[in-house]
This record gives sequence, C-alpha cells and structure tokens, in this order.
Amino acid sequence: MTTDNDYHLAPGNVLQNMYLKKRLAGFTNSSMKFIELGPGNGYISNILLRLGLNGIGYDLSDSACNNNRSTNIEYIKSGTYSAVNADFFGISEQEKVDIIISSHVLEHVPTDELDTYFEKCKSILNKNGKIITLVPSSMKHWGIEDETVGHYRRFEFGDFEGIAKKHNLNIDNIAGLTFPLSNILFKLSNHLLNKSESWKKNLSKEEQTVLSSSGVKNVKYKTYFPSYFRYLINDITMYPFHLLQLLNRHNASSMVIYCEFSATTTA
Repeated sequence: MTTDNDYHLAPGNVLQNMYLKKRLAGFTNSSMKFIELGPGNGYISNILLRLGLNGIGYDLSDSACNNNRSTNIEYIKSGTYSAVNADFFGISEQEKVDIIISSHVLEHVPTDELDTYFEKCKSILNKNGKIITLVPSSMKHWGIEDETVGHYRRFEFGDFEGIAKKHNLNIDNIAGLTFPLSNILFKLSNHLLNKSESWKKNLSKEEQTVLSSSGVKNVKYKTYFPSYFRYLINDITMYPFHLLQLLNRHNASSMVIYCEFSATTTA
C-alpha cells in the first residue's frame, strides 16, 4: 500500500520525462493548450503546466484522476487545468488545442481503433498542432507486463512511418528511449511483476487497462519506492543515463519510443 510519502517515479519514467522536457522547451509557449490522455498521477501534465500551458487530463480511472488532482491542485484551483474521469473517444467536439499527448496509452487501444484515435486528434488540433506519444516498444521484449496491463502490442519504429503516411502527418521527431537502463532492469522488472501482478492475466484487457494506470498500479520498486529514493532517482543522478539514451535513440532494442507528429493541414 502506498502512502503520500512514497516516491512514484521509476528510473525509466525519469529518463522519459527528461527527454520530453528537452523537446517541449523547444517549441511550447504560454498561449498553448493541451490534452493529456491517461495522465495517471499527473506528472506529465505538471511538466506542461509548469511551462505555462493550460490543459485537460482524461483518464479512465477515477482513482488516477484523484491522484492527478492532488499533484496539480494549484493549477486546478487557478482554473488552468482539470482532471476528468472520461473516455477520450466519447468526448464531444470542443475547443481546439495545440498538443495532444499520451504516455503509455496507445498500446491499450485496439488495432481497429487506432485510426479513429488519430483522426479524432487531428479534428481538434490547431494548425501546426502536435500529437505526442510515448509507447512501449520492441516486440522481442513482450512479457509479463504486457500480458497483465491490457497491451495489444509493443510498437516498432516502422509503425510510426505507417501511421504518418496513413493519416497525412509529419514525424517531427522520433527517438528510442531508456536504452540501455530499462534493458538491464528488464529481468528484475519481470520478476517483480510475476510476483505481484500475474493474477491479472485472467482479467479482460479493459479491466487490465483500468488497473494499470500509474495512479492505481502499486508494485514496490516498480511503480513506487520508499521516499528516500527521490535522492537516488532524479534528473541529476540519472543524467549519465540520459546521455546514453540520446546516443542510442535509434537503437531498435529501445523499450520506449517517443514520437512527435505534426498535423500541418488542420484548420
């Protein structure tokens, strides 16, 4: 059971966020609006909010929304952010936004709904808006985590070329992340999940997805850590691994892919 004092950023999450912050700093401004899908505890939304953007986070888990609201309470109080317990596919047309971002969400979307996802994103993006995705990658690393959290797939670099071509999108940036650290920790991660999460194999993918949210899933030394770990796992201590992930950003064995699409034809 987690407490308010626990630390909730795993090494891979820190590395992903370091890369994301570097990218966002290059093109965001305070007039932009964003939507985050599946924000979990709200850490990525918090990165965007700290840059001055306004936004909304949609999550299928009510518990995750509550954690998100706690993380971003000051922005909710100021009216610049809201955490909504709803399915993005079910929301009605709304004001256009500049960024639609999702981290470890698209792997939960059935193959026949991926097209719907990208077309819906395009319909609510401003001109030159961006669709940003972070997804698990490298099918050779398919394992217990995928089988217990509702994954339909792990992505490969070539998948994004196909998506871009099919939906008339430009790939502005694509990079493999967390290599080699996640690869080194892969067996340990599988051991921790086998020990505490294997029972979820019997659930439907929909049930697994709701229970896999970063705001709900509780696996010690995987999704949460004793509070002192914040001094061991942070942007400063992880910087050498950040440099390694930059050097290896084209490595097909990277276990996370970051992709940034632009929809230059939207009105």
